[in-house]
Amino acid sequence: MDNLPNILTTSDLSIGYKKGKSQNILMEDLNLKIQKGKFIALLGANGVGKSTLIRTLANLQSALKGGVFINEKDINHFGAKEFARNVSLVLTDPVQGGNMTILELVEMGRYPFTNWTGKLMASDHEKVEKAIQLCAIGYLKEANITEISDGQLQKAMIARALAQDGELMLLDEPTVHLDANNRFTVLELLRNLVNETEKSMLISTHQVEIALKMADEIWLANCGENIVCGTPDELIRNGAIERSFPYLKNTKEY
Repeated sequence: MDNLPNILTTSDLSIGYKKGKSQNILMEDLNLKIQKGKFIALLGANGVGKSTLIRTLANLQSALKGGVFINEKDINHFGAKEFARNVSLVLTDPVQGGNMTILELVEMGRYPFTNWTGKLMASDHEKVEKAIQLCAIGYLKEANITEISDGQLQKAMIARALAQDGELMLLDEPTVHLDANNRFTVLELLRNLVNETEKSMLISTHQVEIALKMADEIWLANCGENIVCGTPDELIRNGAIERSFPYLKNTKEY
């Protein structure tokens, strides 16, 4: 398993925000890797920097120090369309476009592959249809995005990211606005997508118990500490999970 290629790596990465001449560093000296076909869950308390890390890896904000590499290429050397062909992203930002159908939303995932006309080719339509099938939302294709549930919309957003067909998917709190049943359904969908497509996936989530059952690897973030990486079993055995989430001590859910 250690011979799997690295899709993403970081080198001495520090993340956070610049405030004038000073810096608010949330995490520093991160040397992380995401291997092909791995499902990784980023866990940690609010404010620790999970979303900032996702946004930095997605090239939406600049690193304070160090680098991020996709297939050994610095993300700062990618053009916008080239990056979108390699990395797809699902954020918690509200979806714009009230008159858009689910099909049109998923088709947006193919725009990084189109020419100046923006017209989809037959191969693009095939990718869109496959993504819709994998996410089991075919019955919603003609529905307006304002007429469906939050859980259905999140599946459509995942389908859009899947239609981009990059090797890496980054998802920031994909279940944050969902009820308990839909939280499990969406995370189970993501786990199955990794199994079926062999794409690499990093999600930030507060669903600790579910993540421990479904993820191949956990990135555990605590304030003032470097990220601890390991399999769920490793982090449970060495006590890292219980130190970060002491409420789990009195439950048998992990």
